[in-house]
Amino acid sequence: MLSTQPELVWQGRIHLGDEPGVYGDASYSGLALDLPLTLQKTDPAGPDSTTLQVVTEHVATFATYPGHLITVILYEPDPGQPGHFNEVILATTRLTSADNNRADIAVNLANRALPARVSVRVQVDTDVPPGLYNDFVVIRLVNKSPNFTFVASLGFDA
Repeated sequence: MLSTQPELVWQGRIHLGDEPGVYGDASYSGLALDLPLTLQKTDPAGPDSTTLQVVTEHVATFATYPGHLITVILYEPDPGQPGHFNEVILATTRLTSADNNRADIAVNLANRALPARVSVRVQVDTDVPPGLYNDFVVIRLVNKSPNFTFVASLGFDA
């Protein structure tokens, strides 16, 4: 039987938005945050994808706006410049009120060098006029990989 237990990668309280101090129990980061992590495949025969889940509190978006952007970015070596890396967008999604403070992002790592160094970037929806940006808190990042085919660790492993 495959494990359905998600793997906790990070947990805390980071406040995103344009009103510092709204959440006194959270670290204020402004309009965006980036969580670096390393994804390691434990079973070569397993699937080449995993799902990352961002969990939040207090997301409230306006119906006519797209919502908060979540991007998973791969950092891979630049073959033309040794010691340099390129950012490659692997997946994007939007987080809105309708998502009930959870966004799942499918990440396909087929034909990518492993372990994969990726970041999960959460950005406030700035299509909304300044002063009306949604203030919310990111509280958790989890990895949901069947049978733990991919495991994640916070930060970039050397």
